[in-house]
Amino acid sequence: MALLGTFTVMLLSGYSINIPTMFGMVLAIGIIVDDAIVVVENVERLMEEKGLSPREATREAMHEITPAIIGITLVLTAVFIPMGFAGGSVGIIYRQFCISMAVSIFIIGIFWR
Repeated sequence: MALLGTFTVMLLSGYSINIPTMFGMVLAIGIIVDDAIVVVENVERLMEEKGLSPREATREAMHEITPAIIGITLVLTAVFIPMGFAGGSVGIIYRQFCISMAVSIFIIGIFWR
């Protein structure tokens, strides 16, 4: 979902698929995988410690982790959006990377649950 949304924003913005944009999306996928690993580990911990069923453990794990995921999403988006509008040659080089990264992370945050 995040990649589809990112490709849509890139198309509307006139950006092409190139190395910086692909690198941004690969890093965003890494963040998705990292968040999923944290959730799975938390579910396993709750099942072991509290003896919950997988469904109940998943609900409780998501209840515990959702505020952290929202915080991470806001911080990373707040970091990458201003970097995307930097001036000079650095801004030109990193603009597509930063925008693709920020859009991917923001879409991940919206559709997390």
